[in-house]
Amino acid sequence: MPSSSVQSDIINQQIGRFSGLRFQWLSFPEDLEERFEKETAEPRSKRLWMEGLIAIALFDLFLIADFYGSRGHFWNAFVVRLLIVTPVCLLVNASMLRRPEKFYRETSIALGACLAGLTQLYLESDRSRVASAYVQMAVLAVILFTNIVMRLRLPYATATSLVMLVGDGVFLWKDRLLAPGDKIFGIGLAIGATAVTLVANYSFCREERLNFLLQLRGEMLVADLNRLNAQLLRHSESDALTGLANRRSFDNQYAELWRTALKRGTALSVIVADVDYFKQLNDRYGHLYGDEVLKRIGSLLQQALRVKDDFAARYGGEEFVILLPGTNAGAAVQVAERLRKMVELAGFPALDPSQGPYDQSIRATVSCGVATMYPADHDQPERLIECADRELYRAKAEGRNRVCSAVLQQPIPELKQPTEA
Repeated sequence: MPSSSVQSDIINQQIGRFSGLRFQWLSFPEDLEERFEKETAEPRSKRLWMEGLIAIALFDLFLIADFYGSRGHFWNAFVVRLLIVTPVCLLVNASMLRRPEKFYRETSIALGACLAGLTQLYLESDRSRVASAYVQMAVLAVILFTNIVMRLRLPYATATSLVMLVGDGVFLWKDRLLAPGDKIFGIGLAIGATAVTLVANYSFCREERLNFLLQLRGEMLVADLNRLNAQLLRHSESDALTGLANRRSFDNQYAELWRTALKRGTALSVIVADVDYFKQLNDRYGHLYGDEVLKRIGSLLQQALRVKDDFAARYGGEEFVILLPGTNAGAAVQVAERLRKMVELAGFPALDPSQGPYDQSIRATVSCGVATMYPADHDQPERLIECADRELYRAKAEGRNRVCSAVLQQPIPELKQPTEA
């Protein structure tokens, strides 16, 4: 399939083509034609099936005219209509329910229409002058029903109309009851009606294709709008620097995981991680290098996660947070330790030579606070975050580059925050 932009260009080109006043051949480029046929085949087959039943019923109702027109002719008409033509047409009509291919669908309906029309000419042949004149209306009825009601695709409608005109011409040529003027009038009326119905058929088919194109363009516009909205949503919920989720996204996810843990009675663990000595690092090497450090930490943090349900976000500044649904305290500490060791081993990004030697007093480490809770109805979601934050401050106070954890049973007394992060 063509790309979205290429396909959009093709659709717009075709819309311009079918919206003009000039005659256009009723076809699309190959891929678009296949899609048109695929999406319209089922409803078209069902519509032809229903209209086919109506046509068969109308064809058989002519038995009433046959009965009152000539009693001796009636039984011949009865056999031909009900025992020969009707079963054949019913079989063709029933095959529409199987959603056949385009060639079979259009050809079989065209042949059924020709069979009905030519049968009518056969039955009225050499009966009376009234019957010969009356059968001209029957021919017109078949052409009108085929071209305007059933709306066969234009090539098939044209072929059906030509067969009916040839059959009517042969009928009039051999008829011995109508005057020459009546025959000329009859064939002229048939030709005029055929031309009008074919023009109407072309207009119907052209409008069908144009409406299909407009619908496709509308669907593509909606899809593009949804894609742009999704991109905007991702941008609004992600941190531009690290690529992690931002604080807004974290708040939404935390609320959802809290409700899930409360409903299922499972644990919810939180890890708050903070880059050690980040202020000195920024002061010593500049904010651009500090940004590179945060990118490195964000990448390592994603690698430290275990399963797809784990969630990581930049909480603010040099602070990060991890949500671990269905995770007990021991497993949460293991995740925090893995993160701490990965940062310690990987170190900070390399310095530009112009920035001088690396300050050995600034170590590439993080401190982590871990808190675990089994939420209950009376608990406040904020308490779990506050507990993890307090454990982080405890890790800082005890020397940094470590993990401190707690299982929240009751409010934890606040620890004095270190003066320097």
